[in-house]
Amino acid sequence: LQRTQNIIGEPKENPGLVTYSNIFTIQVGQSPDCLDVKFTAGPSIEKRMGNTTINSIAAATTLASTAGWSLFDFGAGGNLRYLVAAAGTSIYASSDRGVTWGIIATSRTQNYQSFERSKPYLIATSEAQDAPLYWAGSASTFMLSLATGSAPSVKYAIDFQGFLLLMNSNTRKRGVYYADNNLITTDPWNNSFDLPSSFDDEVTGATILNKKLYIFTKFKIFRVSYVGGNPDFSYQDVKDWGAVPRTIKKVTLPEVGEVIICLSWDKTIRIFDGSEDEIISAPIEEDNGMSDVSLEQVNANRLDRCFAEVDTNEQTYKLWVPIGTNNFPTHAIVYDYQVGAFYPYSNQNFMAATMSESGNTNNRILVAMRSSGLLYWMDTSNTDSGVAIDEHFDSPFFFYRTPRTAVKSQKVDLYFSVSSSGSLYYQERSNFSNEFKNKEIIQFADTGGKVQLVKSIDIPHTQNVYQFRLTSSASTADPWELNRTDYETTPLGVGKA
Repeated sequence: LQRTQNIIGEPKENPGLVTYSNIFTIQVGQSPDCLDVKFTAGPSIEKRMGNTTINSIAAATTLASTAGWSLFDFGAGGNLRYLVAAAGTSIYASSDRGVTWGIIATSRTQNYQSFERSKPYLIATSEAQDAPLYWAGSASTFMLSLATGSAPSVKYAIDFQGFLLLMNSNTRKRGVYYADNNLITTDPWNNSFDLPSSFDDEVTGATILNKKLYIFTKFKIFRVSYVGGNPDFSYQDVKDWGAVPRTIKKVTLPEVGEVIICLSWDKTIRIFDGSEDEIISAPIEEDNGMSDVSLEQVNANRLDRCFAEVDTNEQTYKLWVPIGTNNFPTHAIVYDYQVGAFYPYSNQNFMAATMSESGNTNNRILVAMRSSGLLYWMDTSNTDSGVAIDEHFDSPFFFYRTPRTAVKSQKVDLYFSVSSSGSLYYQERSNFSNEFKNKEIIQFADTGGKVQLVKSIDIPHTQNVYQFRLTSSASTADPWELNRTDYETTPLGVGKA
């Protein structure tokens, strides 16, 4: 009658955090409450890596007191590459990937800035619709006004089919202005069109997918095509939902190809292939009363403070969000688009992030900036710049066929990678108790000559429902990685244990 249940391998659904209020829907490889762990191929579960500080406190104070309104990686030609940051009312550039900074623009409104590349130029626009600027990347030079008196002051810009498009001006929220990208500094900027929508709608961003331009508004998506002649562009209303600014990115899904991914205003995460869309965030939308993070807990009044970046090293879409009543991001919701897993990170009070390259070496890293002006190299340390990461993973609730069946538990076998180190606390609870109790401390001292570390936890209990938690309790040792768990029980029949 002994039953062995593999609770980490071969999941029927995608692994990761699942916050359905109905806990009985949580399956193999999923968790109703986890924080600062990630779910990788296999699937395996491991403690996340932390970050290290790139610039010194003295260098950070060079930036304005409220920093991090935007980050952008700009290749200026040859091996010259700049990390560009909007900080306070100025824009800064760094040729050594954030160690030292030089100022390239002033008198900007202290608000989110947007950057785009058009031909050799870096284009800067702002949420406050400051005058657009351009910069060729020459050291010790300032950004210049783009076609002074002609180019409209807008929120967003994108380069498409040989044209620079400027979108969302103060007087035309759905207006799209365009000029030949060879002439943007002198063009009269008198070519434009408006996207049809309600009076209260406005452009929130744009991206290119399969040679088509997709412009997002609060309520719609438009497909824009270059046709040449008069007019130069045609557009089509393709979807009746819109996207939050700074969350519109592109990822490549297995067996699907390249798609757009974004946060929509109804607090769902969607993917869009140019024709069809799908909500993928259902597993993390509800507040289940256990997890600190879900989309329901994101501050709906501060969706405009959310932002996202695709980590091409980790193959993840990272969405920074303000949880509860916070006005700025506190956590990150990570979507591993290769595995199909969502999982949350804490201590993520960053203002902006980007993938940054050193010269033209293909050495790309994810960097993020806080309001202090400090810049961080993400996923590179056992701590968050010296602050221990207090992670935890909660297993699903385990029972035999129905929670009414009493079971005699024998043991739990845990299979870890040999790279695991330090101490790991095993905690448990039963019969839907809301309190975990310490059971055992797992040590990773005997790694020599092995390809897997097997730790057996004796649980001579009788209960109806069982659950365990793993946590290193803020250990600074190398992260642990769990590859499989077997839970052995003997059913005793229907009744309360």
